[in-house]
Amino acid sequence: MDKSEQPKKIHFPKGLIGLENYRNFSLTELPDQTMFWLLQSLEDEDFGLVVTNPFWFMPDYEFQLDDVQAEQVGDNSNLGVFVTVNVASTPEKITANLMGPIVVNQNTGIACQVLVSNKNYTLQYNLMAANLAGG
Repeated sequence: MDKSEQPKKIHFPKGLIGLENYRNFSLTELPDQTMFWLLQSLEDEDFGLVVTNPFWFMPDYEFQLDDVQAEQVGDNSNLGVFVTVNVASTPEKITANLMGPIVVNQNTGIACQVLVSNKNYTLQYNLMAANLAGG
């Protein structure tokens, strides 16, 4: 997924899970990073989430949109998928939340967060371990 294809503004009609008051964000590249973006709240400049593309480290990552979510994001021909990243003091401790992917319609900027119940996924998937294992 090319960063230049990402919309500048992202809107979550229902907010993020547990953060329903945060609905409008910008998605920007993090300086000197090739795999990470900042999903910055437009309502609260002190709130932002680091996100990444889960397919870069887990090519077989999968989830399902329910009918409401599919209708919410609209046309599924150009969807971007991101997972939130827990930034740590050392690269070995950086983890990703595979249980709550963010799905963005790259044409409209409309997004939703999905709750995944796959027992093989975790809230704290170690990215360094995935990188060393080749995915």
